[in-house]
Amino acid sequence: MRIALDAMGGDFAPQATVEGAVLGARELDLRVVLVGDRSILQKEMAEHDCRALDLVVEHAPEVVTMDDAPLEAVLSKPQSSLHVCYQLLKRGDVDAVISAGNSGAMMTIGITLLGNLAGIDRPAIASMVPTVEGLALLVDAGANTEAKAVNLAQFAVMGSAYMRRLRHLDAPKVGILANGEEASKGTELTRTAAALLAQSTPHINFIGYVEGRDINQGKADVVVTDGFTGNVALKTMEGCARLVLGNLRDVYGTSMMGRLSYLLVRKRMFAVRERLDPAEYGGAPLLGLAGRAIIAHGSSDAKAIRNALRAAANESLGDALNRDIIELLGQMSSTIHSPTGGKGIRAIFGRMRERLHLRGKEAEGIRKSEGHADAAGARAELPPPAAGKARTGALLNGTAPAVARIEGPRPTTEPAAAPPSNTNQRQTEKQQEKTALVKDEERR
Repeated sequence: MRIALDAMGGDFAPQATVEGAVLGARELDLRVVLVGDRSILQKEMAEHDCRALDLVVEHAPEVVTMDDAPLEAVLSKPQSSLHVCYQLLKRGDVDAVISAGNSGAMMTIGITLLGNLAGIDRPAIASMVPTVEGLALLVDAGANTEAKAVNLAQFAVMGSAYMRRLRHLDAPKVGILANGEEASKGTELTRTAAALLAQSTPHINFIGYVEGRDINQGKADVVVTDGFTGNVALKTMEGCARLVLGNLRDVYGTSMMGRLSYLLVRKRMFAVRERLDPAEYGGAPLLGLAGRAIIAHGSSDAKAIRNALRAAANESLGDALNRDIIELLGQMSSTIHSPTGGKGIRAIFGRMRERLHLRGKEAEGIRKSEGHADAAGARAELPPPAAGKARTGALLNGTAPAVARIEGPRPTTEPAAAPPSNTNQRQTEKQQEKTALVKDEERR
């Protein structure tokens, strides 16, 4: 298994990514391609014993930071470590891609270079969360901060196919995250999505709404929501897990009686800690992308990177899962399908070009109208010809014949002052227009 790792992505990169790659190559027998600045990575690798390990460095001079807007990362950093990772996957040099960096940029660049699965509008992050009965899948956990009802329905399809293949569930229960179980609860988004999924029986085992407290109770095997809500829910659960583990350390580690008690329950406590520790799950797959991509937590340490490599090496995440998604989607109502052409970033750029073109024409028309108005105003402000200095054919005091010719200097009229150059203004307007379009498309 060959895996490309964005060695420059994450809060603790490149130290954590290189150490995690060393652990993964040694313990999982993987070929790991570390993508990033060659000199930095080689210096970091010198701190570890990499002999006999299948580690390769692929140079990438640019880095996508957490602060970079996804579309800006696509346009302004074509040689970033994320770009190079996906290019390796596209060429077939690796089988999967992992990054703990900017998740929005990872999705956008992935759509740009690989595209979506047929019929899928937007990929989604599928994150495993612990429950009292095992594990549940939260989709979307952060890729799409805003979504449409059809997107939620597609998330349900992808999550259901995932749980069937990886967790071997014949009919995974699918619920939409809402503020109550009643059908009248939720928002227009959730109610419309619920109506779409209710029409999808028996292909999707839709059970209705689930509340936040139901996620860890195992009421649903797949919990569907938009990326903003899903990410907030996921981070809240992580915070609660740290709170519980911290309290347990206080209970068993602050007294002699507590330490003795811990000896009796330490095996059980170790199992609880493993289930609650996000690092144990490593990373979450980006479902709906035409390729295998794993998004690791931004604060991933070496252990989490190692486990993300393990997740990427799972053969069930490959072509077989994508075929399952396409097949299940094909059995659904056509209202859940998205057009197969003009998807992803190409469609975004197409809409941007169209808007810029149309608005450019509108602005040009406004400028021309203003120019005509200014010229008319300038003519209207010209002083009337002085008496005795009329042009040829003019009547003087109403007594001169039409053919009379009055000699004299012609009135000298200073030309109207040229309107101030608005080149800089047009450039500023164009830049503001592009910035607004980028923000608009990110919200989509």
